[in-house]
Amino acid sequence: PEKRLAFKNNAKWEFFKLLLVNAGLLEEKKVGKVFKSNAKLVVNEKRLVSLFALTAIHDIMKMNQILPECQKEHEPFHGYMAGDTIGDHDHALSYIMEHY
Repeated sequence: PEKRLAFKNNAKWEFFKLLLVNAGLLEEKKVGKVFKSNAKLVVNEKRLVSLFALTAIHDIMKMNQILPECQKEHEPFHGYMAGDTIGDHDHALSYIMEHY
């Protein structure tokens, strides 16, 4: 609990917010009247769901049963040749995203 509290109290939350805004996960929307408008942060649901899906697929690529096999037309791929199972989950996800 002490480490968590220290993190909460000492984290640079403005930088974290900027990261989320720059990634398009949060967007500033103006609300209010014409002369007195305020900016409000709202979640970009489409981008957030896409990030969740990518994260889930990334974790699924750690399961040996569904790792892709490098195809002849894609060799060499990060050192994998045709017929090789792409064993590194990051390379496996990259392979699927690049070729399918």
